[in-house]
Amino acid sequence: MTNYAQESKLTLKTKIGQNGKCIIEDSFFTPPLKLMAPFYDTDNKAEIMLISVSAGMMEGDRQELDLHIGKDCQVRLTSQSFEKIHDTQNGFASRNTQITLDTNAYFDFSPLPIIPFRNSHFKGATTICMHKTSQLLYGEIICAGRISREEIFAFDHFATTLKIYQDNKPIFFDNTILDPKESDLSNMCMFDGYTHYLNLIIIAPHISLESLKEMITSFGLNGGVSAISGGGLCLKALSNGSEALIKLREKISTLPILSD
Repeated sequence: MTNYAQESKLTLKTKIGQNGKCIIEDSFFTPPLKLMAPFYDTDNKAEIMLISVSAGMMEGDRQELDLHIGKDCQVRLTSQSFEKIHDTQNGFASRNTQITLDTNAYFDFSPLPIIPFRNSHFKGATTICMHKTSQLLYGEIICAGRISREEIFAFDHFATTLKIYQDNKPIFFDNTILDPKESDLSNMCMFDGYTHYLNLIIIAPHISLESLKEMITSFGLNGGVSAISGGGLCLKALSNGSEALIKLREKISTLPILSD
């Protein structure tokens, strides 16, 4: 049990304000979740930080996130720390996320890595509904566990789904199931001896497949890129630490966005 209500909710809705900048139109959150006020880069992209004031997710914790990025808004959502999934004993922790992107919206979802502790069980589900003119960078980095404590694949179960719709048509579906009891996650068809995994979906015309391949090589990562429906790309990369994966994602996030 946690010190907070077991179900935590967060909603975010953005719009273009009178000053021409993307602002938060409406937000709501319950402990331990909260949002920082946005700050802006040189291109007036709004960067909003998602904060959790707890030590991590525990048994029975449930999070419900609803993010609505308004017309013409450019938003980058980050987190303040690595996310820890503690020992969930005989239960599990879960998160459901709904993301909506309006016309000409740009959304970069870049949280820090998630660390499943020994005997943890996590379930996540994300659904993204986007307009054909909107752009998306959606990434997650999964660690094998607390490496320094030799908790490599010592978690019980980790499962996430990602569904992306463009103009109500499904363009991408990803189902990640990591179950160390059922599969040898260190074999060459899974992590192949690596301990950190980046899954990044990119639906943005200013980013090319070849440029991503060059970046993977320049960072010395084991990875690849493939095309998906809707003009998108799927990048997957493996490493023995989070730093190179975070830096790769940061470099992709800083690429200039095409304007109309």
